[in-house]
Amino acid sequence: MKRLEGKHVFKSGLIVLFALISFVLIIAIVVKIGELKKLSYDVKIKFDTTDVIYLTNKLPISDTIGKSYAGIGMEKNIAEYKEFVITNPNEGKIQYEIYLKKIDNNKRDIGSSYIKLYLTDENDNPMEGFERPKVNSYYDLYSLNNQPGSKLLYRGTLKAHESKKFILRSWVADTYILSNDLEDFSFDIDVRIK
Repeated sequence: MKRLEGKHVFKSGLIVLFALISFVLIIAIVVKIGELKKLSYDVKIKFDTTDVIYLTNKLPISDTIGKSYAGIGMEKNIAEYKEFVITNPNEGKIQYEIYLKKIDNNKRDIGSSYIKLYLTDENDNPMEGFERPKVNSYYDLYSLNNQPGSKLLYRGTLKAHESKKFILRSWVADTYILSNDLEDFSFDIDVRIK
C-alpha cells in the first residue's frame, strides 16, 4: 500500500515538474517572439540637409535669439537649425529615442555645457522637456549607457504609419568666453526604436 502511495506521489511530482518546465518554456518562447518582432520594426528619419551639427566659437548668442532662430541670416556654424521627420512604417505602435552623439576631432572643443539645444515640433511648440525658460545644454542631457558617448534628446511614441516633424536649434551660449583660437563642437542626430 505504501509502495503504491509512493508511486502516486512520484508521478504527481513528475507531472508538476513537467507542467512547470512547460510553463517556463512557453513564457520564454513568447518573450523571444516579442523580441524578434521588435527587431523587425523599423523607423525612418529624413533630414532637411544632413544629420551633423557643427558649431564654432565665432559668435556666442543669447537663448532668446537661439530659440527663435529660423535658419537664415546668420553666418554658418554660429547657430544650427535642423528640420527632420521621423516616420513609423510599421503596422504597430513604436517607442523611439532621438539621441545625439558627439563627433570627436583633433581640435579644441567648446565645453558641452555651453552648447544649447532647443527642440520643437513643426509648429514651433517646444517638445516635452524643452518648455521651461532655462534652455538645456548638451551637458544636461542624460547619457545612454548602451550607446557610449551618446545623449538622449527626446523619447516619444508613434502610431502605425504616423510621421512627426521636429526642429532642433543649437548654438553656443552667450556666457562662453571668446577666444582667438578656433574651437568647435560637433555631433550627429540619430533615432532608434526603444
